Amino acid sequence: MLTLAQIHGQPEIFHSIQGEGVSQGTPCVFLRLAGCNLACSWCDTAYSWNGTAPVVRLTPEKAAELVLHYPCRRLVLTGGEPLIQQKELPVLLRLLPEHAVEMETNGTIMPNTALLKRVTQFNVSPKLPHSGNNAVKTWKPDILRRLAGTEKAWFKFVVACEDDVRAVLRQASETGIPPERILIMPLASTRDELDAMRAQAVEWCLRYGLRFSDRLHIAIWDSKKGV
Repeated sequence: MLTLAQIHGQPEIFHSIQGEGVSQGTPCVFLRLAGCNLACSWCDTAYSWNGTAPVVRLTPEKAAELVLHYPCRRLVLTGGEPLIQQKELPVLLRLLPEHAVEMETNGTIMPNTALLKRVTQFNVSPKLPHSGNNAVKTWKPDILRRLAGTEKAWFKFVVACEDDVRAVLRQASETGIPPERILIMPLASTRDELDAMRAQAVEWCLRYGLRFSDRLHIAIWDSKKGV
């Protein structure tokens, strides 16, 4: 069984565009799994793991049926932290053989062999100290190094200041993450916060030769859920 977050009383499976990362703007079906091994202070989907909203348990077969309701053939597994439930995910993905699969992960849990083969793209978002998590939980250099070695991973870092960008570069150097695989995203949970941070984040990307990632879902829908 898979445990999913709920939105508007239904399992959170919806059709939208990818808002972040290297494939932003691409139509996708999102499946939001419940639960997380971290607790970021600024998380915009905290309801999926902090117990403030109900969750629902579905068989992989039912989850696949709901995904197939949409004609789009690109699936994003998100959360929470999807890899907490990775034992069940190969079963789901075998039922969706035509789907390209993106997996959102915080880079603290190594995907199993089946997922390494099946997932098309890993969107890895390691957490910096401003997330409020203990570094022992967030900093897993061996896992980041192995993910970088798959050549399927892109690394999204949420930054609040220029020192964060310098920290990103240090971490990348320690773990073998190629600079061209790094994306810098401004820390923002609302449209106003994003508007205030965007230009500064772009300036840092130009200064350090890194790729900028907007947060299109926030720019378009502000803090609305399920889009």
